[in-house]
Amino acid sequence: MATAKKKEVATIGRQELAKRIAQKADISQKQAGIILETTLDVIRDALKSGDEVRLVGFGSFKVRKSAPRKGVNPRDGKTIQVPAKNRVRFSAGKELNEAVQSKK
Repeated sequence: MATAKKKEVATIGRQELAKRIAQKADISQKQAGIILETTLDVIRDALKSGDEVRLVGFGSFKVRKSAPRKGVNPRDGKTIQVPAKNRVRFSAGKELNEAVQSKK
């Protein structure tokens, strides 16, 4: 049975993202890091206050409340009640979806 080759996928962290922003915007990496952290803080604060963050061409972030549900404790197999909680949902925008699809 033939096995498919697995493509290596790089993970880009905050430092690498700041480095790439700095290169593209022709600013220092420190400035790009400050801008990135500030952007993430603003998005986080908006979501905390219940606002939806919509970045046209990229996507939107919103908070949705998940319903309580029954689950299973993996240690002992007993049924447990999982409480309702707020979850962040991201929906990719049309341009982002198209960019990812055309990559193939």
